[in-house]
Amino acid sequence: MTVTKVISYFISLAMIIVILWAQNETSLFDSVVPTLPWGVVSLVDLYSGFILIAIWMIYRQGNYSAAIWIFFLMILGNLTTAIYVIYCINTSNKDIKKFFLGDNI
Repeated sequence: MTVTKVISYFISLAMIIVILWAQNETSLFDSVVPTLPWGVVSLVDLYSGFILIAIWMIYRQGNYSAAIWIFFLMILGNLTTAIYVIYCINTSNKDIKKFFLGDNI
């Protein structure tokens, strides 16, 4: 789990840097990405992944807590996923079942 934690920290840092850079370059609402065919594919791919991660969050956390995580997932994307993985690692006590299932073991 140490490798996963290091990778998640790296992804978190990279996403923070890229989000800040992109926002300084152009506003999210002025993006041309949705007008491009591969931009649409990328957005469908991205939000499909969000739905899968959201299902895991709901199962692992319960509805109320998961709603907060999912809100940030939809706003900040995989930055939230990386932070959530770090959270799950830290609360699992190195138990892989607890990492994936939370208190639903």
